[in-house]
Amino acid sequence: MITIDARDLLRIERATRDIKNGVPRVLAPAINRALSSGKTVVSREIRKIYTIKHKDIPMALHRARYASLNGQITIKQGMLGADKFKYRPKVRGSRRRELFVQIKKSGGGIVKRGFVTSHMGEGPFQRRSTAGRLPIRKVIAIGAPIMATQPSVGPAANKAIGDTFAKRIDHEIKRVLANPKGARP
Repeated sequence: MITIDARDLLRIERATRDIKNGVPRVLAPAINRALSSGKTVVSREIRKIYTIKHKDIPMALHRARYASLNGQITIKQGMLGADKFKYRPKVRGSRRRELFVQIKKSGGGIVKRGFVTSHMGEGPFQRRSTAGRLPIRKVIAIGAPIMATQPSVGPAANKAIGDTFAKRIDHEIKRVLANPKGARP
């Protein structure tokens, strides 16, 4: 949550009082840059704990606009498959080799009756029955919202968003004053 101090808002209003839509033209880019910075920090903090890649964390950035000065970082619901994390063997054909899946950097373990196939898509699978080959299911790991609730993620993201927003306010005021008509360079 980004909070704007009353003094900062008054300073922005005074600086841009002669410019049409001056306050939104300052605030929207500053909010967007702060949210972008926050998204990066959330991803970085998650990857310090889990063995997931940045591209596999299902996050979306909803940007602020001049008309509505609200934006947000959304982490999508749902469980992620173990194929988004470290596992071995990576390819089919490693007979008799146990399936090892590592979700957190501090752990990992063997999946009983686990295997990898190229016929049904990517990732590890697990046989549900000891009697036969079927039924099978894809190995599920953890949800992205659960990863984002780790104690180190929230405070680091809030700090990055606040710091970036405070820095960008001055920069955006100078940019709007230098180009009062609103044409982008």
